[in-house]
Amino acid sequence: MDRSVGQRYDKERIEAEAAEWVIRLGGEPLLPEERQSFEGWCGQSAAHVRALEFARQTWSDLAALRHAPGPLAADIASASLPQRPYQPAPAAITKLRSSFWRYGAVAAICLTAVVSAGSFWFGNPATLIASDYHTTPGEQRRVDLPDGSVVELSTGSAIALHFNDTERRVTLIEGTAYFTVASMGPTEKRPFVVEGGNGTATALGTQFAVERLADAVQVSVAEHDVRVALSDNAGGARQVVLSPGQSVRYSLAAGLGRISSQDVEQATAWRRGRLIFDQVPLAEVVSELNRYRRGRIVIAGSTLASRKVSGVFRIDDLDNALQTIASELGLRSASAPPLVTVIY
Repeated sequence: MDRSVGQRYDKERIEAEAAEWVIRLGGEPLLPEERQSFEGWCGQSAAHVRALEFARQTWSDLAALRHAPGPLAADIASASLPQRPYQPAPAAITKLRSSFWRYGAVAAICLTAVVSAGSFWFGNPATLIASDYHTTPGEQRRVDLPDGSVVELSTGSAIALHFNDTERRVTLIEGTAYFTVASMGPTEKRPFVVEGGNGTATALGTQFAVERLADAVQVSVAEHDVRVALSDNAGGARQVVLSPGQSVRYSLAAGLGRISSQDVEQATAWRRGRLIFDQVPLAEVVSELNRYRRGRIVIAGSTLASRKVSGVFRIDDLDNALQTIASELGLRSASAPPLVTVIY
């Protein structure tokens, strides 16, 4: 991989994350765990701090609108801008009632996110280079593998093949994939293994899904059994065998989680052009919608992020889905097409 490509993507990702933090800092006061997450993000590198300061300065520069607000004059009132990243925002901004905040927030995040437009539209360039098959935002794809197995890639997903004489290994680089595996038999002796993060899922049957989440990997089984295994920090190994209707999550930090029941048809509704949510926090819903849309949805405020969402939405009409969700929760949104939509 060209090192400069990876570095450029990292810079764009950090700038987009910085813009989101500025928006969140301008909303309701962060919860303790969110404050810890923010401080951890800032402490990752000097580049993170520089990106945050750039995003804050961009927002602050918009304060000039207060001196020549034009038709927004009646709505600006006494709203002020956040001055320091570690201080709670004033009440006027917390309430998010002024049009100045709305347009200022959208403009601030857009000015930073425009640098990342290529990634929004075409995906992570580093991932594209590393993968054998991938999908762009909003795209789904069926891949027929050399052994007769089939992989269905959800939006924004990527896999790399590592078939040899001893195993059929597929690495899920990002996103979600549904596997229908050609079983072992007289002519096929190699096990089928899906690698994701710090673990593997080995097919003992035919159909299962693997999803790379923000901080974990989830395996869900539709037919027959799947063995999920990982290595812990001490170098040992842990594994479980999943039956149909079961799932498990694992991560480097938390290890192998408990087996839970999973409605696989609901979890893989994307294969039928639907997304189904049942009392799911808005933050998780937005994260999923962002995978299917060209552009980014940002939530202003931790309280809003925890609001629960239920519904069935068509993947080919997610703009309407977003409007429906906002309406049902009594929220509003402001957009700067095609890059950013802010929910507040």
